[in-house]
Amino acid sequence: MLKELVKTKRNFVLIGESGSGKSETALFLAKTLSDYTDKKIRLIDMDQTKGMYRSRDWKERVENDQIHVYCGEHFMDMPLVPHGMANKLDDENAVNILDVGGNEIGAVVLGQYSQWLNNENSVVFYIINPYRNFSGSKDNILFLMERIQKAGHIQKIHVISNPNLGPSTTEEDVCNGHEILKKMLVDTEYEIEALMIPVWLPKEVFINMDIPVYFIKPMIQFL
Repeated sequence: MLKELVKTKRNFVLIGESGSGKSETALFLAKTLSDYTDKKIRLIDMDQTKGMYRSRDWKERVENDQIHVYCGEHFMDMPLVPHGMANKLDDENAVNILDVGGNEIGAVVLGQYSQWLNNENSVVFYIINPYRNFSGSKDNILFLMERIQKAGHIQKIHVISNPNLGPSTTEEDVCNGHEILKKMLVDTEYEIEALMIPVWLPKEVFINMDIPVYFIKPMIQFL
């Protein structure tokens, strides 16, 4: 899926509940997309909330000749939006990965860039970890999803399932969490379009999935 998407998309946006795995996914995307394109890849930390983990904290481990990490300066204890965002989103010679802060407060900043993020050059991924506090029921998921989508003025989102419990995640945890999320999204306008799986789990168990599967080594837990 990513190999095909990067042929036509240059802006990849990650939104979702705090702690859903956006930063991990952003780091994974930066490294994975670098295998599929020769373009410059910008990992842009757009987290405007005071989160515990931010992708900018892994700048030294991720950056190389192709991948570059961008983040805004801090004003008091509040991070600012990186400079020149409009020019970055317009740049046809680069791929942008936007790691957006959790909940609708973090998504508000996207509203000013909606004309770029709703066009055919962009794709918005909504990351859901069904084991997180606010993703334990269908009503909670849809309520938060609607608020985040509205705050960011995002017209279409693509759901990624990320069922995990950190370093202790088992094969059973992933399978059960994914099935729970599938059932919660039945009879909604949303479909799961990819599944994230910790790299230590056996690949053969998941090879027959009906959606793309990505094995990810969480950088945050392994520092």
